Parts: sequence; structure tokens; C-alpha cells
Amino acid sequence: CIDWSVDLKTYMALAGEPVRVKCALFYSYIRTNYSMAQSTGLRLMWYKNKGDLEEPIIFSEVRMSKEEDSIWFHSAEAQDSGFYTCVLR
Repeated sequence: CIDWSVDLKTYMALAGEPVRVKCALFYSYIRTNYSMAQSTGLRLMWYKNKGDLEEPIIFSEVRMSKEEDSIWFHSAEAQDSGFYTCVLR
């Protein structure tokens, strides 16, 4: 298991704007790329921190969707604020 540590990036958007949040594991080609990870059978999982817990994100595709190495918020809302974590499993 390789621990890539924590990379934090801040995204800001006005309510109603679309926002793309890219997984920090794929910021640099040196780390890994999404196609290579997928070809080895790894799945990219997203979690949102809620207090001391990390809850898996259920993608409804209405307001937000997972597209390759990113989350797309089609119409950002205040409730979307928080810390998001991506993990390859």
C-alpha cells in the first residue's frame, strides 16, 4: 500500500455554478494516471468528511457526478462545502 499523504486544494464557487474537483492522486503524471489505475482493477472512491466520519459519496448524477478522476458539481450549493477525499482501492 502506498500512502501519498494529504494534498489540500481549495475550490470556491458561487451557488448555482458548476465546479470540478480533481482527485489529488492525479495532479501529477509522476504519481499515477487514471487509465493506468483503472487497468489494474483499482476503483476510485470518493468520501466527504462529516465531523469525525468519512461518508462514501453516492453520485445521483442530478446535482453531482463522478467523471474519471473528478467530481462534477453541476450546480454548487452551500451544503457541498467541506473536505473531500479520494482513495484508490
